[in-house]
Amino acid sequence: GRHLPFVSMNTPIRQIIESERSKFDAMIAALQADLPRSTVVGTGPHRDVWLLRYLIGFNWDIKVASEKFRNMIGFRERYKLDDIRKKFEDGLEFKDVPGYKEHHQYYEFTLRLCSGNAIDGSPINIEQSCRFDVAKLLAIDPETQDVYIMHNLEYHAFLIDSAAAATGCLKGYVKVMDLVGASMTQMPTLYKWTTNMKKRKERLGMDIMECYPELFSQVIIIHAPSFFSACWTVVKPFIPPRTADKIKMFSNEAKGKEALLASIAPSVLPKQLGGEFEGMWLMKP
Repeated sequence: GRHLPFVSMNTPIRQIIESERSKFDAMIAALQADLPRSTVVGTGPHRDVWLLRYLIGFNWDIKVASEKFRNMIGFRERYKLDDIRKKFEDGLEFKDVPGYKEHHQYYEFTLRLCSGNAIDGSPINIEQSCRFDVAKLLAIDPETQDVYIMHNLEYHAFLIDSAAAATGCLKGYVKVMDLVGASMTQMPTLYKWTTNMKKRKERLGMDIMECYPELFSQVIIIHAPSFFSACWTVVKPFIPPRTADKIKMFSNEAKGKEALLASIAPSVLPKQLGGEFEGMWLMKP
């Protein structure tokens, strides 16, 4: 068979569609009855980029990609995600979403770096994962967790949809995971986190990450500890394969900083990660 097309972020959307016109048209035909069910992903100006994300994320397999897309539309209907999107379009700030206060007092995290975007215009997400108070996060009631993660992921998608609309190119987040402070004593916490992911999947009736393929253009992990391979074995099954392929991991501080500065200007990158931005970048209630 023909080799699957490789598509990198920042490629013009029309160029991808024209180069794979038969597959794109087949995807539309397979979803003809379903697309009108969502104004965000099915009939609005973001339709084409969502169709492409599914085709790319599921290896251009029309049957699988269209089934996943159909399931996603059903999920959006069930949990009114188009309504959440409308709130963001109307100016809802992320600090005002349900569950923000409950989560962000225990997070060391920013959904969108306040100092600016990556060099290519992509939004930047940074988390200091090993400084999360996971026990407190897992103690938040499940309904609040679920509503928060829906707003969280829809906000991610809202920003990259907006970037794609503004540039005409496929866009994804640049995600930075800083593992400073990692310790083997945190391994039991990691298992609790994966158990929580499984429970959420059972509650919601599907893996919510399958509703948001191709969110990230690259994932840069810095300060990776020597025992990271053990952590990766636990976490990898919960990460979409194409996202896993985009991960670059650095234990050497200088090499990690070099990788960050290849994508993020020094004036934008927080000082504690090797940049020059000295303001508060964490999202706190």
